[in-house]
Amino acid sequence: MTTPVCCPPGSWPQLLRPKSEINKDHAPKLAGTLITLPETTDYNAYVVEPKADVKFLGSIMVFPDIYSVRALTPNCRSGDRIGSIYDALAEKGYRVALLSLFGDKPYDLAVKGPDDGDFERFDSFAQAGGVDWFKQQSYSVLSPKVKACAKFLQNVGPDDNKAIGVVGFCFGTWLLSKTSAMDDIDFSCAVGCHPATILESALFGGDEVAMMKSVNMPTLFLWAGNDSEIYIKEGAGKKALEATGGQVVEFGDMLHGWVSRGDVADKKVKRDFEKSVNLMFDFLQKNMNLRKCACM
Repeated sequence: MTTPVCCPPGSWPQLLRPKSEINKDHAPKLAGTLITLPETTDYNAYVVEPKADVKFLGSIMVFPDIYSVRALTPNCRSGDRIGSIYDALAEKGYRVALLSLFGDKPYDLAVKGPDDGDFERFDSFAQAGGVDWFKQQSYSVLSPKVKACAKFLQNVGPDDNKAIGVVGFCFGTWLLSKTSAMDDIDFSCAVGCHPATILESALFGGDEVAMMKSVNMPTLFLWAGNDSEIYIKEGAGKKALEATGGQVVEFGDMLHGWVSRGDVADKKVKRDFEKSVNLMFDFLQKNMNLRKCACM
């Protein structure tokens, strides 16, 4: 079964490291700690503390895409692009928690990942068991993990700054939108890279546009040229984000997945990756400062 749900045709697949580099001493050292969230037995998050000599700016929850992240599954082949982003956020002064949404079964370990030869032809929804895997990642399954992580971040944050922002990639953009629409957590703001909110209607039986109209936080979406058209021109998704102080920035030359999985050896990808990260930093700083409390 093949469908444009989540990652549209032509999207960047999993970013792979050479097999020879897995767990070698020259791999970048991880700056944070993998913890089990308080009052849970198996909800994990990878937490990076803010840089010690800079002002604390608040907490950021990170929702990854469907693939492995080295901090959560160290034996995986995934490149560490998301890791470089959360480390950079910590350098700015944020406490960052990368939430382990899928436990030890992210898509590439539970179903299949791309091989070296089919790097740019891999279709996650065409694999046997692929769609079933996505259906297992429902909001009812994931929301307790999100709530436990938010409670942890609020408890460890100083009394004068309980703000929690959220950054999501691909699948993570659906989850951050759904969480806000359900009014379960009052995130201060959100940044979503290559939105996949179509999951709400195409896979989970909801209404994508209604969900986006219910999002109640300033949200920046970074849109790729093959992402959903509801986020450009006069699209309903774009209007919904603008109604709550957010915006869409278009990257028409990019393909879905370029921020977390694109090949930065390509000059255009590198250019737009760097621009995207700077937009992320600027949007978070502006909106975290405006909304200091994320009460639940």
